[in-house]
Amino acid sequence: MNGPLPSTRAFISDIPSLPTDSKIRFLGCVKTYHISSGHLVLEHNYPRAKKKPQPKQQKQEPPSIVVDINAVLETVTWEQLCVGAWVTVLGYVRRGFSDAAAAATGKGSSTASPASPSSNSVSVEAVVILSAGAVNLGEYERILYDAQEVEKMRLKGAV
Repeated sequence: MNGPLPSTRAFISDIPSLPTDSKIRFLGCVKTYHISSGHLVLEHNYPRAKKKPQPKQQKQEPPSIVVDINAVLETVTWEQLCVGAWVTVLGYVRRGFSDAAAAATGKGSSTASPASPSSNSVSVEAVVILSAGAVNLGEYERILYDAQEVEKMRLKGAV
């Protein structure tokens, strides 16, 4: 069969475990937009952190990912860049990102270089960004989780 490979649907928390150059599709909430670098930071609090009553424990941040939107800047609307907007991204997993991207997520240091990426240096190069509109987040999470479980069973049966 000829043509491009389909994208893999993923949660933001799954992206670091995916192979480099994987084509992915995911949903995220805009946390920040860095105009100078053309990077969005998206987050999605899934899976939910287990609440343990430990008084000195730091608040756990939701999973987030840096998305390079430079290739799609001409088609992105201002609404899609607003903090709190939910967007669907189609793009490619990349390893080793710039200092600006590392600073955007708080991962890495200002002395980190793309030549020596940290283990957390995962980003996404966007090829399409769409407004997600009114999303029933719980339903979305349930459906995607179920689809991922079916795919795992299918792959397990194929071995």
